[in-house]
Amino acid sequence: MKTPPGLRDAPARVISAVQGERDRRFLIFAGAVLIAIAFGFKSELLAQNQVWALGLGLIVLAAPAILAYLRAGEPPAVEHYIPVVLGAITLAGLTILVPELWKFGVLTVAFGIGFMIAARLDYLRLRGAEKRGHLVLQEAILVCVLAGAYLVVVTLPFNSILRLLWILTITFLASYRSFRINGTPIAPTRAFIFAVFVAQVVTFLAWAVTTLETFLILNQGTFAVILLFAWYINRGLVRHTVEDSFTRHVVLEYVAFAAVLIYLFVSSYQPRI
Repeated sequence: MKTPPGLRDAPARVISAVQGERDRRFLIFAGAVLIAIAFGFKSELLAQNQVWALGLGLIVLAAPAILAYLRAGEPPAVEHYIPVVLGAITLAGLTILVPELWKFGVLTVAFGIGFMIAARLDYLRLRGAEKRGHLVLQEAILVCVLAGAYLVVVTLPFNSILRLLWILTITFLASYRSFRINGTPIAPTRAFIFAVFVAQVVTFLAWAVTTLETFLILNQGTFAVILLFAWYINRGLVRHTVEDSFTRHVVLEYVAFAAVLIYLFVSSYQPRI
């Protein structure tokens, strides 16, 4: 009895599932839509207190775009939404602070471009395609939106408690994203705790400056720079402590920033006569 011939000569059928590159045109379209909506902040139909509601709407519209672009099985983590949150806060405040339409238009376009770049870099990082210069861009975008948010919060006429709550919130958000995205990612729980620590230190500094305002001559820009330097120093100290990456150059860098911070305080001090 002969056995049926085997299937050894039959070619094996291999199915390879290759995930294609996400279409960048979707990201450009989403950025253009956000820019168009942000121009509506300058509408004469909106009162000054209503721009914050429109800023919240901008975040609500940007979130699905980020979700659709970054999603790969699981929804993207919360840190990927933070740049657009800080950017929306900045734009809402600058609507009141910047009366010139062309200046606000430039800032709005910069917001849209920053949104697209941040989302694209997050996309590449999630897929292991991050390059060396991407970290610098991520850091620059985060510093810009945080500096803008600080400037808005310390310039607008909020009461002291609300201003401190704003500073605490935006510092926490920026710190959490930095610990999760910039450099070696820190676990979410540890990143949350470290972000709270950094936010507390910066908020305490803001409270001290506010308490000593009768002895300090500080304009809003200098106040925002002080908060930004305090965030950068404390965030960096935590990051390098966790990574055990302190070197002579790192120490000199933070000493230089601390010296500038102290100089801003000393030069602003005006003893009461």
